[in-house]
Amino acid sequence: MRVALVTGSAQGIGLAVVRNLLNKGFKVFGVDIKEQSTPIDGYGEEVFIPLRFDLSDSKECRRLIDEVGEVDVLVNNAALLIENELDNVSDHEFDEIVSINLRAPFVLSVAVSKGMKERKWGRIVNMSSVGARTGGISQSCIYAATKAGLIAITKNFARNLGPYGITTNAVAPGAIATPMAVEQSLSDESLLKRVVEATPVGRLGTADEAAATVVFLLSEEASFINGVCLDVNGGWVMT
Repeated sequence: MRVALVTGSAQGIGLAVVRNLLNKGFKVFGVDIKEQSTPIDGYGEEVFIPLRFDLSDSKECRRLIDEVGEVDVLVNNAALLIENELDNVSDHEFDEIVSINLRAPFVLSVAVSKGMKERKWGRIVNMSSVGARTGGISQSCIYAATKAGLIAITKNFARNLGPYGITTNAVAPGAIATPMAVEQSLSDESLLKRVVEATPVGRLGTADEAAATVVFLLSEEASFINGVCLDVNGGWVMT
């Protein structure tokens, strides 16, 4: 049985990834700062293990891997979005966003890759964002910057880990109907309307649609895909 570690698993895309992996026979460790409901879809704690860790702390990231043990699949999905006008972004906000969105995926990927190298197999998927392509269309400069940085990290890990049978890829969702998108719409009621109008398919995506792309990259069928970022945005940004 393959073992997966999914961060940001309490809701949205992370929760959808967890459900998809459970249905495919994985044992899944779900990590979030928020409380998580169990069981999920009837799956008990023998295959779904919810964990609560603060990924803004690099020591906690390393302690997480020590507690979990061997991991075959890592999905770095946890992220923090703090929207603020450029003049009002504090050093604390900047550091907090970077620590969760960029440093945690780096630290976790380094930690799990040690065992993956020994086993000559592994999958890492990093959750980027359409903001990496646009720079952010709302007051999300730092968030977008971390998501662009995550693509660079993805490519570097792909080069370094590929010879060991480990693939590293990224997924960049566009406007997905998740709790994060709902929070954004509360602060800017016109935002979702503008995004939908800019999206050729004319709607928001679903968490399941984004999760399906993630799970594909974790599969054997995707074994020759390495170092890419797949856009899941309905054609909003075409690269």
